[in-house]
Amino acid sequence: MSGLLNYPKLRWPLDINLRVVDGQKALVMSCPLGISPNPLALNPVVSPLLSLMDGKHSVDQITERFRTQGLDRATVVELVEILDNALFLDTDRYKEAEKISKTEFARAEVRPAALAGLSYPASKQDLEFEIDRYLACSKREIKGSKNEELIGLVSPHIDYRRGGVCYGITYSHLKGHRHDLYILIGTSHQYSELMFHMTMKDFATPLGILKCDKSFVTDLAKLYGYRRSFADELLHKKEHSLELQTPFLARTVKNPVIVPILVGSFYPIIQSGKQPDEYAEYSDFVAALSECMRLRISQGQKICIIAGVDMAHVGRSFGDSGALSEKFMRDIEGRDKIYLDSIVSQDKARLFSHIVEDNDRRRVCGFPTMYTVIDLYDKLGINYSSSIYDYRQAVDYQSDCAVTFAGMGLYLNEAEH
Repeated sequence: MSGLLNYPKLRWPLDINLRVVDGQKALVMSCPLGISPNPLALNPVVSPLLSLMDGKHSVDQITERFRTQGLDRATVVELVEILDNALFLDTDRYKEAEKISKTEFARAEVRPAALAGLSYPASKQDLEFEIDRYLACSKREIKGSKNEELIGLVSPHIDYRRGGVCYGITYSHLKGHRHDLYILIGTSHQYSELMFHMTMKDFATPLGILKCDKSFVTDLAKLYGYRRSFADELLHKKEHSLELQTPFLARTVKNPVIVPILVGSFYPIIQSGKQPDEYAEYSDFVAALSECMRLRISQGQKICIIAGVDMAHVGRSFGDSGALSEKFMRDIEGRDKIYLDSIVSQDKARLFSHIVEDNDRRRVCGFPTMYTVIDLYDKLGINYSSSIYDYRQAVDYQSDCAVTFAGMGLYLNEAEH
């Protein structure tokens, strides 16, 4: 066994979840970036062994730790080899696979629909039926006049099973509006040292391919810097926050043209006690994107920003100590209302202070995206009015997991027409 395997180290990032597989509990490991193509289901009893695979404990040390419980070296070696073959260990083999994956994705002109057949139907007919069913939920709930110019949508990125109705209510408001460009901006759920991630790829869906405005992205990257624009482009490969917007956009708009942007965490900013504008990486990007948007608007183009964002993530499933309750969720709704009111009032300072005051206790993953969106309109000198179409809480008391989300429309103030 090589040195790296003799001191096994789980690589990062990995998703590790306890699930029921074929009627039995299993520890399911998967790669959120798609570098390891297949998930791996293991007996949950190996969890203590995995916790010691940090590169500091040898196979012999791991064996000795649990020898009194009947563990032998051969079993540890077998587990290490299984993990290595699945590309779940931090080895030269994995790093080579990562390099190949990044190169192949960078060369591809089209981003495949990673969730087709998993989170939504892969067949065009079945997907159209599902999308139409959700869009039909909004027939009695349309808000806002078609005479108002829609300049932005705030949509969930939760799965359709829990959030489909909210998607439908939100996207139904695109009907009757014409836009030349849709800026798809949403949460990047995987860690990166960088804050913003771009791609020039078209996005495939079972309903057709959404073309990327490569000229816009090129101009943006020139202003912001090519390296930091595309260094972690691979994050787009499996990210769901934008992909789950594309079937609804493809169904409600004919031949939409998109600019896909992922936004990372503001955690370092929050911990520093500073404001986002005090970070050059953030301020450079917003300045660059607003400049590109301003040019297109001056040319007569109509741009709609679509934000794929969720809100609170609470419960023991997310690391909270206390169990969910109806009272607790009412309290969460009250806090969510303050968050939404900050967006409605186009007040980025209030939005930021709201998150900072409890150190983002609710884990509002869409907060960096929405701060960026408000800031963009501020930089462009655009004031909007807004309508909250829908607010929902997906609560599972059995698994102690709750996610909240909303659908909103941002409209150009009539005085600015």
